Amino acid sequence: MSDVMWKLRDDHKKLARLMDLIAREVRVFDAGETPDYELVANILDYTQNYPDLYHHPVEDHVLAKLRLRDPEAAANVGDLVQEHEKLGALTRRFAAALHNVVQDETLPRDWFVDIAGDYLTFQRRHMQMEEVVFFPAALRALTEDDWRVIQNTITMPDDPLFGDGEDQERYDRLHREILKWGKPQDVTDFAPS
Repeated sequence: MSDVMWKLRDDHKKLARLMDLIAREVRVFDAGETPDYELVANILDYTQNYPDLYHHPVEDHVLAKLRLRDPEAAANVGDLVQEHEKLGALTRRFAAALHNVVQDETLPRDWFVDIAGDYLTFQRRHMQMEEVVFFPAALRALTEDDWRVIQNTITMPDDPLFGDGEDQERYDRLHREILKWGKPQDVTDFAPS
């Protein structure tokens, strides 16, 4: 497996843990208790500052190569760029909803839970499609040279949550929480909770 694909799949495993943590906090909120708002805000901040800026553009490069090598397989993937844009919009919407809830506790709980559910469901289905449809097709169709070209084209900084990058301190508490939480749900088996 190419280093690029290994990194994409590793990112998905990490994102699955983050989605599990958000789901846990949403369940706490839905039960009428006070969730860890800071934890959820940090996860959303991370997803806006790493996957949206680095992970998704790499997938877009892989899909562009797949379109050249196997247009039929690429068509089965669908419009990944549009999905990434929608995911970014859902992330921003969820972050805004979280901000509103933190500022005004009188907002309807169902409203926030629905927005969180939309985000989690779309994120999980999106990753499942990539793991089950997109990534296997890319691994079958792309050549070693294709992977080399992608590797030389992309920018993949250290993951600030799991690496040694300069922003790691910013996400230190979140990293500890992830380690406590344990193994994520199987990336290929995302079903709405």
